Amino acid sequence: MPLHKHTLVALALSAGAASAAKYDDMGPAAFMWPADRVWAASVDNNAPCGSVASPVNRTEFPMENGQIALIAQDDSWEVELSISYSKDPKSNDDFNTLIDAEHFREMDPGHTCVPVPDSPDSVTEGDYATLQIKYIADFDTPDNQTFYACADIKFVELDSFDIKIPCFNATGGDDEDGAGPDWNYHDGDEVDEEDGVVEEKPSSSSSPDSSKDEADNEKSSGGNSGMAGGTIAGVVVGCVAGTSLLAAAGLFIYRRKNQRINEIRKQNSSRGVGWRHEMDKTSV
Repeated sequence: MPLHKHTLVALALSAGAASAAKYDDMGPAAFMWPADRVWAASVDNNAPCGSVASPVNRTEFPMENGQIALIAQDDSWEVELSISYSKDPKSNDDFNTLIDAEHFREMDPGHTCVPVPDSPDSVTEGDYATLQIKYIADFDTPDNQTFYACADIKFVELDSFDIKIPCFNATGGDDEDGAGPDWNYHDGDEVDEEDGVVEEKPSSSSSPDSSKDEADNEKSSGGNSGMAGGTIAGVVVGCVAGTSLLAAAGLFIYRRKNQRINEIRKQNSSRGVGWRHEMDKTSV
């Protein structure tokens, strides 16, 4: 399977190359699949799509069980995923929110796979739409800025959709942030080891909250062979506390033992003799 240029970027980012270089053909984040519009640094802060290109090239997109693959080369937060059913949306008002920033809080450098709600009943095969991501980053300036990216699609029936979506999660951030447990939609999917694509797609009932719960349940049942940072910290604290208790108990026993020895020595010394009692006995 030929690799899209953004796939190569995603693999490099997930391997840690993001800290060494910035890719000059994309902003802080972009669509890997479906293919996004041509990026331009001069307009990537302009709504609604951060591009001067028109919706010419459209990617076939399933009406059910759809997914998008996002890549990022810089920390991005308050991410929003929206869709417009207009053939050529001109403003943010043309878009309807699919996933708001409250559920998609941040995205770490690397690759993030996101399921998309099924299309409404009003959509039929062959209809056009445009997907939009809007997010905040401090990519090329020290100040936070709002960025935009769009991907133009054409809806097809699921039975007619035979593309393997290149969707997987591999980010460089902490497991507790970004595309980790709080936004890990694909722990339950089987990934083809040769090309890293999803073999099984989530059901139409998938949602950010339910997918999050599934990821958390998998980790709690041993799906993650590594130890989380919180677990390691708990073990360390427990060991330190246990050692302190043992040391305190040992010190208490040692002092009690010395106290008894001193009492015995005192009784056997001249100070330990009851002289007044002995003098009373002698006088009698």
